Amino acid sequence: MMEVALPRSWKEQFTFAAAMREEDILHREKLARFAARQQQLTNEQRLASQKRDGEMRAMVEAAMATPARIADFGVKLDTYETKTVEALMENQEAMEKVRQNLDDMLGKAHVLPDGRRVFKTEDGESVYDEHGQKLNSEAIDPSGIDDRKPKWEAFKGATSERTRLEGERQGLLDYQAKLDDARDRLGKDGLTDAELTEMEADLRNAMPEAVRAKVEPDKPKAEAAPIMPSIPDGMETMMRQTGLGPSPMAGPR
Repeated sequence: MMEVALPRSWKEQFTFAAAMREEDILHREKLARFAARQQQLTNEQRLASQKRDGEMRAMVEAAMATPARIADFGVKLDTYETKTVEALMENQEAMEKVRQNLDDMLGKAHVLPDGRRVFKTEDGESVYDEHGQKLNSEAIDPSGIDDRKPKWEAFKGATSERTRLEGERQGLLDYQAKLDDARDRLGKDGLTDAELTEMEADLRNAMPEAVRAKVEPDKPKAEAAPIMPSIPDGMETMMRQTGLGPSPMAGPR
């Protein structure tokens, strides 16, 4: 005969439901403790990793620059200084040509009664004075200026080039000062490998385009590679011995 399941009494149902809730609570508490433990392990691992990274950086930064690296950097400084001087000389020559061109155009420009030199545009519609101020037709009729006089576009282009050359010269002089500072630091004791790397990267990043074009004449601007920190001679072996560096790659089996 088939057994018939008798309905539970309300007390039995209450006891069963309470047991299920207690089991669910215990399960959730176990999950919460497990998640907390995992988070604690993750935090400990992160702190340990940060500690190892800090110790490795301290070791690298404290390492003195080798004589070979200092000598190599000195050669680079010689090159940078030479190319900067060349760029300054070329800038000066270009500036003299621009100033001469401006003086010639000012000497040939149309002169107003008040002494201002003015220039008509190529289309013959507008007139500007030597300071870039546009004049209205009441001040002067464009048709009253001889077409053989220098045009505004040529004069404006020359003034823009003069401004560009002035900015370039100031940048070259600032860079020359940075080279002098680097040369002074190179001649002092206690130069670390990290300091040398930082100086080299700073000089490369601050290098004016006029100098970079001479230092790297065949390399496109976008290919100028950044200077990456290097590990001093023997440092990699010491890092492995202390457990701070990567393990040697296993050879073929």
